[in-house]
Amino acid sequence: MSAVDNTYSPDYAVHPGEYLDEVLESRGIAKKEFADRCGLSPKTISQIVNGKAFFSPDVALQFERVLGVAAEIWLCMLSSSQLFQSRTEDEKRLQKAREWTQKFPLSDMRKHGLIESTTDWALTARQILSFFNVSSPDSWEKFYREKAIAYRKSPTLEASDYSVATWLRIAEKVAVTRQVQLYQKDRLKTVINRIRTLTSETPEIFEPKIRAECSEAGITLVFVPELQMTRISGATEWLTSDNAMIAMSLRHKTNDHFWFTLFHEIGHIYLHGKKMVFIDAESDEETERESEANDFARRTLVPTKEYQRFVARAKFYAPDILEFSTHIGIAPGIVVGILQHDGLIQYSWHNGLKQKFQLVPASTRKDRD
Repeated sequence: MSAVDNTYSPDYAVHPGEYLDEVLESRGIAKKEFADRCGLSPKTISQIVNGKAFFSPDVALQFERVLGVAAEIWLCMLSSSQLFQSRTEDEKRLQKAREWTQKFPLSDMRKHGLIESTTDWALTARQILSFFNVSSPDSWEKFYREKAIAYRKSPTLEASDYSVATWLRIAEKVAVTRQVQLYQKDRLKTVINRIRTLTSETPEIFEPKIRAECSEAGITLVFVPELQMTRISGATEWLTSDNAMIAMSLRHKTNDHFWFTLFHEIGHIYLHGKKMVFIDAESDEETERESEANDFARRTLVPTKEYQRFVARAKFYAPDILEFSTHIGIAPGIVVGILQHDGLIQYSWHNGLKQKFQLVPASTRKDRD
């Protein structure tokens, strides 16, 4: 993904008043005489020449008849001059936006090719606005920051709203390039069962398969590495009423976290509304919907009755865990993670049964879909 500038922005513009003054002088026509021929006041012509007044298409037609210069030329010069003036004023405003610009994870954005490396703060601000497809810092604050704040689960979480919004935007931009089926809840239910059978596979085997399975259910699965100050494990967002996105960061890089996060996000899609965004980060708070998604992930991976029978034996040696995980058909590392979370074993126990891996993020590879 790279920042591409397809704009044409000349660093000058000829004001139609300047051109009018040159034409009148070269033809020896006094401004008062020209005003009389056009049926305008000398004051109006003077203001146009001095750039203090603009003119309408009707006036451009009058200029055409008197001077033989096409009305389109006058209007084109006027439009170019006005746009140049607006760009100049906008540039001045963006030069003052340095403090706002520095709130973003600039080094990560440069690493991902989202913005150029430059000391021109106005250029950096323009590139950020282009990346988010908003017109101004104020527009960004109203749309994206309010969105990040609304779905941040904890007010004490040390995460940057600007980094969170950037991470989610990267995922969105990758997701919209993918082709997936239309979402169907019944189809997702079948897909969930097939994905569950992949937990013991290596990333090289399961990664393309779970992306394909999600695609069949109308879900785009995207992997985006963490950015500075995000602390995000995953996120769920409906891109349209028929397509959802799951974005994952692989923050913890162990299979228990990976699979629990994946099924947690699938739970949001299966259980909750299409107008909501769920950003799942480290937090000391758990909302009702987050609790529901956690329960969904847990009972999908480890059936409740089977787990209850297993823990009732109170034997959590490695062979016991391996035997149980084989019995229910999931990777043993997932069982270890749940036992650790429940306080039944210490967090230092049986981590050798977990699988560590790192998937290649979508933002740095060729899409294989």
